[in-house]
Amino acid sequence: MTEALLNLPEGRRGQALALGMLAAALLLAWLAVLAPLLGWYQDRAAELAQQREEAAHMAALGREIPALRAELAATGGAAAGDAVLLAGTTDAIAGANLQSALQALATQAGTSLDSAALLTAQPAGALRRIAMQVSVTAPWPVLVALLQAIDTAQPSMVAGDIAITPGNPPAPGQPVPMQANFTVSGFRAGSGT
Repeated sequence: MTEALLNLPEGRRGQALALGMLAAALLLAWLAVLAPLLGWYQDRAAELAQQREEAAHMAALGREIPALRAELAATGGAAAGDAVLLAGTTDAIAGANLQSALQALATQAGTSLDSAALLTAQPAGALRRIAMQVSVTAPWPVLVALLQAIDTAQPSMVAGDIAITPGNPPAPGQPVPMQANFTVSGFRAGSGT
């Protein structure tokens, strides 16, 4: 070992070797310690900026609440709010009303529901979220019309988790049917089942 140390280059070659080893050590320190710390710091800074932006947005929405409540009271209060909620004193009744409304919307759009399964109701503050898993097979324009009707329906409904795939090939000259599976949610008053 000592013999190997004695054979190290001296002079300019030795200095160049020493500088190269120092540069390699500094590069290794940068890659192993400083770069990950800098990346972590930048990620945390971006996350914090996003949280601040969300907080500012939520505060702005919160400032709108008194004006919206006053507008609701001026336009009829509870009567206006009831138009957006599903009728029914229980989850089962509200679910049946949701299914009936969906079938009516499908009929107006020119199709019918292949299946509709009521999902477990979830509490949503002072309301209950009533959701249904729906399957529909229809040509694309009819499917779009149905989803638009759901979006503008009274009582209010929200379609989500939409998955659309081509259905079985049609007869020649017929539009390709699309198989759509999605959930439709509505809300009813009350916090119990």
